[in-house]
This record gives sequence, structure tokens and C-alpha cells, in this order.
Amino acid sequence: MLILKKNRKHNLNTIQKFIIHAILFLSICFLPVSLFPSEPFNNIQGFYGERAAGLAGAFTAIADDPSGAYYNPAGLGFTHNDGISISASNFKDVKRSYINIDTPGQRYNQTHQGFDPNFIGLLKNFDRWKFAFSIVNTYNYSYNRVDQVNYPLVSPSINSTRNYTKERYNQLLVGPSLAYLLNDKLSLGATLYYMNDTKEVSRTQFQQFSDLSYVMRSYVDNRRTSGLMPVLGIQYQPNPKLSLGFSYRRIFVTGGDRLYNEVYVDSTRRPGSSAVDFIEGTGSGASSIEQGVLTQKPKLVTSIPQTQEMRFGVAFFPTARFLASFDMIHTSGYKVRRNQDEISTFGRRVTYTINDTEVRELTRYSTTNFAAGMEYYLADTFSVLGGIYTNEPNTKPVSWTESAVDLYLQNTFGNQVSASSGDASVIYKVARSGTNPRNEYSRNKGFSLGFSWVTSKSSVSVTYIRETGYGNSRIDPNSLAQSFEYMAQSIYIMVSSRN
Repeated sequence: MLILKKNRKHNLNTIQKFIIHAILFLSICFLPVSLFPSEPFNNIQGFYGERAAGLAGAFTAIADDPSGAYYNPAGLGFTHNDGISISASNFKDVKRSYINIDTPGQRYNQTHQGFDPNFIGLLKNFDRWKFAFSIVNTYNYSYNRVDQVNYPLVSPSINSTRNYTKERYNQLLVGPSLAYLLNDKLSLGATLYYMNDTKEVSRTQFQQFSDLSYVMRSYVDNRRTSGLMPVLGIQYQPNPKLSLGFSYRRIFVTGGDRLYNEVYVDSTRRPGSSAVDFIEGTGSGASSIEQGVLTQKPKLVTSIPQTQEMRFGVAFFPTARFLASFDMIHTSGYKVRRNQDEISTFGRRVTYTINDTEVRELTRYSTTNFAAGMEYYLADTFSVLGGIYTNEPNTKPVSWTESAVDLYLQNTFGNQVSASSGDASVIYKVARSGTNPRNEYSRNKGFSLGFSWVTSKSSVSVTYIRETGYGNSRIDPNSLAQSFEYMAQSIYIMVSSRN
């Protein structure tokens, strides 16, 4: 049973104390000075805290350190230390590759590298009551894309295309946890996180054609969303060799704001008021001027999907040196519908455009993921951990056939039906698959390998995690779907000191 490991008594030597204090100091120093209030295409498999990363996230039935506040707060009830402090930092390297863009063999790559503290937690023991406080940086991605394609084979009329993109997605959770040990076998717990979620995107595209004309599009899209994320948990240990855990969480959005600004320039247009297009919008409303046409657009989305997640875990302790754990994580889908119609005016002409009511930016498909891990003590103070996990996409599959049909309908019918009477017109637009903002689909898998140096007063852990995936994407609505590859690797440095 884990309690046997926790109660081992060892003396800290001077070198180990120095290492622990140094890593704690460095981890805290890298905490962002300003916390900026996401858009991943897969559910984020969380690796937070001292042991969960090494177990590939299969921690729901264990959860006996401060990171249990995130996985299953009920696990905190089985801790036996008066106080614990943990700091975890990780270096992450991510690469997203879009294959055969415009020209066979042409790749667009988006990369991210960063060093961030992803978990800091405190735990206090009051007999059967346990109190914890944690800060969880669930993700912090910054993607950069700079590429140029000259004379693409699929578009003979284009001489060159240049793209410059910067994207940043961040989510921070902060909040207290409380657990109560009902008896020696059963514990209940709850966490209430305040959530701060941001998206910051800036893009510029310049395209020159064979007749030397050109178009340029530039836009900035910034969103900040706040909310609450309660986590409820229960943990049951029917005997010293078996533990069962369950937790439930849900996102509740309480507020948000957003600003969008776009400028489009076409060199073939005549100078004047129609030469440049502008689109501006906030969470209160949006409008545009495109080729002299003034359009009232629907208000921008300031929320994020309010999904639910259920985790069920099993842990088995056959000996004092070995444990095995397994988690099943189910995340619900989410869909919102609302009026997204538009009204346009150009002189005396008025056009009413009927759009699909689904807010596709918020649409998520349900997923079920799995994680399995093991820990083995090679010596009383040294253990090795390993695990495997899945990370399924919460987007709709991207089909090459569907993209071909979409382009045919767009080029033939414009994906719309219209009717006019005098100066009034009504247009019904069919939602295009090519303009879906959720345009990547990648089935990912990963593994973890970690090492931990443990005493009764402290521990130091280093874990390596690698995740790869393959699927399809549609980043250009005017091109066919293309293959997509995902690769990420992380190194987690975790330290813990106990009182």
C-alpha cells in the first residue's frame, strides 16, 4: 500500500536539500508575472504534479498529493503528511505539420517551444479534514508560422503566397480544495477552480497573381473568457491492495470579451471607398464594409465550450514496491445554436442573409480516452514510472471526399440560394465544411517515462512524455483536405517537500 512508502524514514543530506530548494526557486521564478486571461483540437490530457505525469495521467484512484486537487480531490483524504508543497515545471516542444499544401511535397509547419510552471500546490492536514490550494496551467501554447509558396501546381494563376501567423492559447485554473475522510476506506472531496482562458491570434497573408495583381488580408482576434470549474470526487479503498476513484467536473462560463479586426486589400479595385474592406466586432456586435456594402453581422463568441468530464480510475498495489493504475476519461460533446443572420445595405438595396444556426466554433464531439501507468521502487528511495495514454480529437473527421464536394458546390452554386423582389433580397447560405474553424482531426497516442528520488521529507522527479498523431486537416477553404501530423515532447521537472 502507498502508505508504507509514505511512512519510510530517511535523512536528507545537504546535496539533496540544495537540489530541491534550487528547483523550487527556479520553478517559481518562471511563473508568469502577468496572468493573461483555447483552441486545442484534442482534449488536453493533464500531467500535473509529482507522480501523475510518470503514470501518464492515470492518477484518479491514487490522487494522494496536491495534484489530486485536479484529478480527484477525494484522494487528498488519504494523505498522511501535515503539509506538502509541490512545484512542477515542463519544457514542451510541439510541431504541427500540414502536408501537400498547394503543391505536392509542400509542408506548412507550426511550432511551439516553451518552459512553463504547470502546477503549484499546497496541502494541509487537519486530522480527517484536508485542505489544499493549487494553481494549474493546463496549457500555454504559442504557435508561429512563416512560409512562402511560389508557383503552386494546383493554382497556376498564383505566383506566390506568403503567410505570417502568431497564435497563443492559455488556460489557468486557481482555487481551493477540501476533502473529508469518512472512514479508513472512503473519502469525499471537492475543488472549485476559477478559470481564465485566452486566445490571441494575429495573421497576415499576401498573395500575388500571374498578372502581378495582389491581395492582402490581415486580422487580429483576441478573446478572454472567465468561469468556474468545480471538481467533485470520491475514492474507495476496499482493501490495502485496491483503490477505486471517480471524479466529475464541468466548465461554467461567467464572463468574457472579444475584439476582432480585419483589413482586406485588393489591388484590382478602383481607388475610393470600396478599395479596402474592414470587419470589426466584439461580443456585443460586429459589422463590416466590403466593396461598399455595409453588413450588420452577429455578435462574436466570447465563451468556450462548457463541457463535462468524468474520470474513473483503478489502482492496484500488489507489493509495497509496485503499483499499477488505469484511468478512463470521458469528455462530453457540446453544441450551441443561435441566430447568426446578417443584414446588408448598399444604397437602396437591402439583403437579408440566413446562416446556419450552429456556432461551429463551440462545437465539440464527445471523446473517451484511456491512460495506464506503473511505478516500481528499484530501491527504498528511487523509483521508475511509466505509462501510455490516448488523446482522441474532439472535432469532426476531415474527409478528402467531403472537401472535393464542398469545392464543387462552392464553385458551381456558391453554396447558397437567393430570391429578390425589387431592392430587397433574401439569401440562404449553406454552411461550408471548408470554413469550419474546427479544421483539424488527429488521433494521438503517447507514452511517459519518469524517475523519482523519494524520502520521507521530499522528492525530486524528472519525466519525459512524447505524443504523436496523424490525421487530416483543412486550413485553406479553397483547397482540398490534406494530411496532418502532430508531434509533441515534454520534459517535466517536479519537486516536493513535506513537513
